[in-house]
Amino acid sequence: MNWFEILSIVLNIGLGGSLIVTVVTLRATKTKAEADAQKARAEAKTTEIDNVDSAIKIWRDLATDMSVKYDLVLVELEKLRKEVNRLNRINTKIMKLLDKITPENMEAIVEQIKTEIQHEAKEDTATRLGVPADSLRNDKNG
Repeated sequence: MNWFEILSIVLNIGLGGSLIVTVVTLRATKTKAEADAQKARAEAKTTEIDNVDSAIKIWRDLATDMSVKYDLVLVELEKLRKEVNRLNRINTKIMKLLDKITPENMEAIVEQIKTEIQHEAKEDTATRLGVPADSLRNDKNG
C-alpha cells in the first residue's frame, strides 16, 4: 500500500464515519453547555443577592418599627413609674394619718386625708403641666 491509499482510507474513515462532524458538534455542544452553566451560576448568584437584599429590608423595617414601639413603651413606663411613686406617697401619708385616728379626732383626720389627696393631685397636675402648684386654682377658694 502506498501513501495515497493510506491517505484515502484515513479520509474515508474520517469523512465517511462523520468523525469530523462529531468532533465539531461535540466541541460546540461543550461550549454551549459551559455557557449555560455560567449563565445559571450568574442567575443563582443574582437571585441569592436579591433574596439577601429582601431579607435585609424586612429586618431593617422590623427593627425601625420595634425601635418606635420601644420608645413609646419607655415613655409610658416613665408615666406609670411617676404615677406609682405618687400613689405610694399618698398611701404613706394616709397610713401615718390613720395611725393618729382616735374617736375624738376622726372627722378632722378624715378631712386631713382628703386634703392630702387633693394636694397630691394638684401637685401632680402642676408637674404634668409644667407650672407651679400654687398657680393652680384651689376649688375651695374659688
